[in-house]
Amino acid sequence: MSRAPWVAHFGLTRTPFSKSIAAKDLFVRDGHAEAVARINHCVAESALGVLVGDVGAGKTVAVRAATAGLDMASHHVVYVPNPAFGTRGLYVTIVSALGGHPRFHKAEVMAHHLAYFI
Repeated sequence: MSRAPWVAHFGLTRTPFSKSIAAKDLFVRDGHAEAVARINHCVAESALGVLVGDVGAGKTVAVRAATAGLDMASHHVVYVPNPAFGTRGLYVTIVSALGGHPRFHKAEVMAHHLAYFI
């Protein structure tokens, strides 16, 4: 993997930040805290949530921060970073991530796997 041009530009020997930063060490700002709180609300209410924002706004960081404290034996996180593949693609991704086998039609997918979402 080649290094990003800015790494060489600033004379760095490695990329200073990566996705391996522990959730507790992430920079918290107002928007980040609000996103984490909203995600935590969805978890507490057993609700589905959709987090949207511009590229680089911190969506992935907020999801990482919110899910870091979850008991993974009790929660199944399905992260879809770019659902630009349409409604069917979104359903197929979610159902597959939950261990199901998607049906051909969207209505069949929803009816067959609704129990996963309740």
